[in-house]
Amino acid sequence: MTSQEVKVAVIDPQTGPSATTFDGFLQAAKARFALQNDEGGVNGRKITVVSGDDMGDGAQQVAAARNAVQSQQVFGVLSASRVDTMYDYLKQQNVPVLGYPGQPAYAANKNAFGFAGASATGYVSTAQMLRMKEGGATNLANLAHNSAGAINSAKGIDFAAEKVGLKVGMKQWDIPLGSFDATAVAIKMKRAGVDALSAQLLTDSSVSILKALRAQGVKLKSVLVAGVYDPKVSSQISDLLQGAIVTPVGTVPTELGTPATKKYVDTMAKYAPDTPPNVGFAGPGYVSADLFIRGLEAAGSCVSRSNFIDSLRKVKDYDGAGLLVTPAVFAPAELPNGTPYVKCAWYAVYKGTAWVPDAEATCGELYKFD
Repeated sequence: MTSQEVKVAVIDPQTGPSATTFDGFLQAAKARFALQNDEGGVNGRKITVVSGDDMGDGAQQVAAARNAVQSQQVFGVLSASRVDTMYDYLKQQNVPVLGYPGQPAYAANKNAFGFAGASATGYVSTAQMLRMKEGGATNLANLAHNSAGAINSAKGIDFAAEKVGLKVGMKQWDIPLGSFDATAVAIKMKRAGVDALSAQLLTDSSVSILKALRAQGVKLKSVLVAGVYDPKVSSQISDLLQGAIVTPVGTVPTELGTPATKKYVDTMAKYAPDTPPNVGFAGPGYVSADLFIRGLEAAGSCVSRSNFIDSLRKVKDYDGAGLLVTPAVFAPAELPNGTPYVKCAWYAVYKGTAWVPDAEATCGELYKFD
């Protein structure tokens, strides 16, 4: 931090099996910062971005964080990743970290801010199960990777399914990362007689399963898989997605055409023309950068890491530049870091060659579970 500059690092998987899933996070963050810089920065300071590739690997993430803080002297960090090994170090250094709240640190670490609210660790909303049941689901397959965050989400899905009266007829929580031969998984689903699929997986893993289901002749009434909102993905497997539902990661669908989504689309077209606004984690990247700007503004002209964290922790109505489904609460609420971000989601259905957004968001009951 100087009188003219504040430096921030973006740490995410830019290579490796997780790269496709988290694609767009860095580019969209840069776009939001470029827009702010063109508008004069924050309190006279321009925002400079450096990046670190964690490759979706725990050891590499720690190395990237240490390099950013110690060598590159960054003020804060933005991140979206499947690994969570750097958060203890960033907490010790009192470095603000903002990003995708898929890790437990975003529930309790005072310095960690989820772009859409607190981590859902230990909490689940019935919104997803209600929406899938509305789509005709009666017997669900619940798939996840073997990681702490993914298994926590899968346990939440089990809990929520029971709450809404939806059977979980098959579950498998050791799905491989990236592309793989998913024939055995598809056969297991077929034998279980499932008619719905919830697969919160890396994009390439989801695509592998959809292809295997087609090969096995499995017809599903309700499908929700992660990563396929990206037009680069949906355009290649459109025949597999007919009737599938999706929710952007924590944001509203751009297809709504609101003033906020139009501004987001226009900003991406100007500053990141090679990155579609619906790609992977572009939305979370853009909003994470916007939240960093909000933190700088809240801290005032004399900024330190401590007053940035303290000031942002008081915010109860952050709307993510108009892109969040519901305003984020960062003050203590259900969790020390605020309200879990998953209570409501805005779904879209794939019809023909396009995602068609629902008329309104789906909100569920928020439950604490073990």
